[in-house]
Amino acid sequence: MISPEGARVARIFDGLGMEFEHAFAGRKQAQTDAVEELSRRLRPGSRVLDVGCATGRPTTEQLCAKGMEVTGTDVSEVMLAHARRQVPQARFVLADLFGDVPAGLGVYDAVVCLFCLVDEPEHSFVEGLRRLAALAVPGGALLVAVLERREPEDARFLGRTYPAVRCRREDVRRYARLAGLEVERVEVRAEDPPDGEVPSERGLYLWAKTPLPRPPAHSARPAR
Repeated sequence: MISPEGARVARIFDGLGMEFEHAFAGRKQAQTDAVEELSRRLRPGSRVLDVGCATGRPTTEQLCAKGMEVTGTDVSEVMLAHARRQVPQARFVLADLFGDVPAGLGVYDAVVCLFCLVDEPEHSFVEGLRRLAALAVPGGALLVAVLERREPEDARFLGRTYPAVRCRREDVRRYARLAGLEVERVEVRAEDPPDGEVPSERGLYLWAKTPLPRPPAHSARPAR
C-alpha cells in the first residue's frame, strides 16, 4: 500500500508528530482562506477527500465545520492518530497517493491536496494529479497547493535542508493539463514560514475540475 517514497515521508512525519502542527499554528491563513472558498462552492454534505491531512488541522477540521463529509488520508500513522483524536467527526485512512488505493476509499465531490506534491519532478507531479483526479467524481473539484520555486535551490523545512525542484505558476498549469484536468486558475498566495524560520514563501493554488463525460455523437438521420 505504501510506496518507498511514502515510507520515507512517513518516517519524517512520525518523528515530527505535533511539532508539525505547532510550527504552523496561526500561520496558514492563505490555506484556510482557500478552503473557505472551496467550502462556499460545495453543498453541505458533499464528500471531500483531504489528501495528506497530517494532524487534521486546519483543513479537515475546517471542512467538517462547514458540514462536509470528510475523509482524510496520510502516510503517517502518528499523524493519523492525532487527527482521529482532534477531529473525531471525520474518517481517516492510511493511504499513499503513489501507492495502492485502499479498498473502499471511494470517490469524492472534491479532493484537496495541500503541500503534498511539493518539490516533485514533472513526471511525479503529473502522475500525482492524475491519481487525485481518479478519486473525484466527473466534474469534481480539485484544490492543490504547492510552494513556488522560481529556480532549483536548497530549501529548509523544520530544521531539515533538502534540494528543491523548480515549480512556477506556468509549470503547475501545464502539469494539470497534462493530467487531463480542466484548469480554472492558478493563483499565488503569500505563505507564512514555520515558527522560527524565514523568509516567507509563496504558494501556488491550483483550482481545477475533472472533465465531464462527453455526450455520444449522434449520426445524422438519412434524408427521406
